[in-house]
This record gives sequence, C-alpha cells and structure tokens, in this order.
Amino acid sequence: MQDYEKIEIRSEEVQEILGTPPGWMARYGTLFAFVVVVVVGWVGFLLKYPDTVKSEITVTTTDPPKRLVTESRGRVKKVLKKNEEEVSAGQVLIVFDNNASLEDVLTLETAIMAVGNTPTDSTLLAFSLPGNVVLGELKDELYDFYRRQQDLRQYLENPYDNLTITQLDKELGKIQSMIRSDRERWATIDRQIESVEKRLRREEQLSQENLLAEERVSRTREEILSLRRAREGIESSIKNKELDIEGIRSEMSGVRQVTKEGRQEAAIALRESFQKLQKEVEEWKRRYVISSPIDGIVSFNLESISEQQYVEGGREIGVVVPMIRQKTKGFVQVDMSRAGKIRPGQKVIVKLDSYSYAEYGAIEATVDKKSQVPIDGNIIVEIGFKEDLVTTLGKRIEPSREMKGEATIITNDKRFIERIFERVRSKVIQEG
Repeated sequence: MQDYEKIEIRSEEVQEILGTPPGWMARYGTLFAFVVVVVVGWVGFLLKYPDTVKSEITVTTTDPPKRLVTESRGRVKKVLKKNEEEVSAGQVLIVFDNNASLEDVLTLETAIMAVGNTPTDSTLLAFSLPGNVVLGELKDELYDFYRRQQDLRQYLENPYDNLTITQLDKELGKIQSMIRSDRERWATIDRQIESVEKRLRREEQLSQENLLAEERVSRTREEILSLRRAREGIESSIKNKELDIEGIRSEMSGVRQVTKEGRQEAAIALRESFQKLQKEVEEWKRRYVISSPIDGIVSFNLESISEQQYVEGGREIGVVVPMIRQKTKGFVQVDMSRAGKIRPGQKVIVKLDSYSYAEYGAIEATVDKKSQVPIDGNIIVEIGFKEDLVTTLGKRIEPSREMKGEATIITNDKRFIERIFERVRSKVIQEG
C-alpha cells in the first residue's frame, strides 16, 4: 500500500473547507437565480397566447345556389340547356321520359295562367285547346273539364228545347255512327305508332353505335309525334261526340231541368274541375320536368347528362348559381360548453378544405352573431366575411356552392403566465 493511500482526510478543518462553497458563488448564484425568475416571469407576462375555439364551418352566400333534385327515377328525354349555360327563372332544363309533349303541356299551362286566379263562368266556358295536343296522362283531367263545360252549357243554352224525341233519337244514331268510324281510324293509327316506335328503338341503337345519322332518328321521332297528334285529335273528337250524346240523352229523359240551383252547381263543378286540372299540370311538371328556380348559371353534377340516360330519384344533379353575387356568410356549430366565451366582433381564421392552406393561406373573418337557442346541444355561430374573399397570401377565392373548412375563433389573447397559473389552479382544485 502506498503512503498516500494511508492518508485519511478526516479532520474537521478539512471537512469544513470542502463543504463551504466560495463566497462569490453564494453572492452571485442567488442573484443569477433571481434574475432568471424575473426574466421568465416578464416574458410570460409579455407573451400572449390566443385562447381559441375550433370547429367545422360551412361557407355559403345569403342567396345560396339552388339545388336541382330529381323527383322520381326515370330516363332523360330531352336536355334543353348545356352545363355552365345562363338560364332564367322557370326555364325548363331537363325533361324525363313520358307520354306527353312538353310544348303541348306548356301550351296548356299558359292557357291556364291566362284565365287568372278568379275566373268567371264565361271565361271558363271559353277555355279550350287544339284537339290534337299530346298531353299524356293529363288528357283525362282536360276531358273531365270539357264535360263540366258541357254540363253548364246545357243549363245556359239547352239547344234541344225545340227538337222532338224522334229528331233527338235520329241525331243520337248519327253521332254513334261517327264515333264507330273514329274508333276504327284511332285503331289504325295506334298500330302505326307501335310499328314506328319499334323502328325508333332500332334506329336509336344504331345511332349509339355510330351506324346511323342522328338526323334520321330525329325524323322518326317527329313521325311518332305527328301520329300521336293525329291520334289525340281523333280521341278528342270521340270525347266531344260522347259529350253530345250525354246531352241528347239527358234532354230525352228529361233529367236535366233549367233551374237556378242546377246552374250554380254546374258552375261550382266547372270551377273545381279547372282547379284540379291546374294542380295536375303542376304535379306533372314536378314529376317529369326540372326547371330553373332562379336566374343564374346552371352547373350539372353529372359529367355528361344526355338523352336516354337513366337517373335515380331523389338525386341532386346540379345547381343554379345566382347571377348577382350575394354577401358571403359562414355557419359554425359550437358545443354549448365552449360557446359561452364567443362574442360578436371576435376574429376568426378560416381554412377551406378545397384550397390548400400552404398554397392559398387562410381567410380572416369576424363573428357576426350567435344563436340564443341551442339545437341538439349546439349553438349556431354566424361568421361574416369581407365583400371579396382574399386570403392572407393575397389570393382571391370565388364563392361556390357550399364550401367546407375549419374555423378558429380567437376568443381572447391570454398571457402565457396566466395560462400557467390557470393550469396550476385547476390541478390544485382537482387534487383538493
């Protein structure tokens, strides 16, 4: 064992020297620690850290785009407007497959509108359409209206007053013979329509395969429409003759009496029949036609919507964007527990999903107002934007349909030290 290893440092003097720090360390070390605490506290006081509420936002306009939704499933018959084309309110955009002619239904609608909201008996008696209109399922309601017209005329005119029963019977036989002849013509045209429709289906198939010109298909469709008009004209003639027969039989049997009460009942029935016809036209348009609800630009969702395309019911096929730019608004749903500190005028940072934040930046907005009544536990907060949507990177964004994104509402700029104290206090309360 070496001699220096035998040395034992155990004296109290040595221990005191080793355990006592230098004086300068005691003096300046305490001062240094105090300065660090002061600097950290001052930085924590000066540094503000925003208190925020984040939620999903839907950005739209005060007059948002109007959706175009199919009422029922069906095959497209006509597409009257192209994508991104300007349209006016009420203009027909798409017609679905049906047995009526759109032009004839619109003619009927125009005639109904011309009558007005409070038609007189004379106005309703003068109401009529060409006999060859192709109205499909609407024709039954139109013929019922004509029948009510005939009933009222019977009371007002009674054209058979001076005719004998023999003369009436002879007139009745003549009309019945004419009806039989009309029915034979109707059956002949019906067979022709069936034959041309088969030919049309073959030509449409060849046209889709680019083996036949579209002009040939169009001529065949016009031929079918012409035959249908002829058939409708014959059917209209038959219906009118049947009305004449009913009038003759009523006169022969003496059922109808020219009385004031009878005229009133006939006038009421005629007015009710007209109202029913009006409602049926509206229902037909709702089922088979998609029209533009406003003036604007039509934008179809489908990549290419074309004739003979099959579309499911209840499907949104596009929108009409208003021509005049409206004020842009945003709507945020915030849980009630977080909505208490939201106030009008607070700053909002909006990041849109369809515009990359790294490339476009965010949009600054403000809280306009918030609802007072919760819906499903959420408060609706309305966000207001400037007239032009310009991002923090100076890029302009055009509003479109409904834009989704994230909204950060800055409710308060709290100091960093306040947040530390809040957390400490919260922890103490939890432990206590």
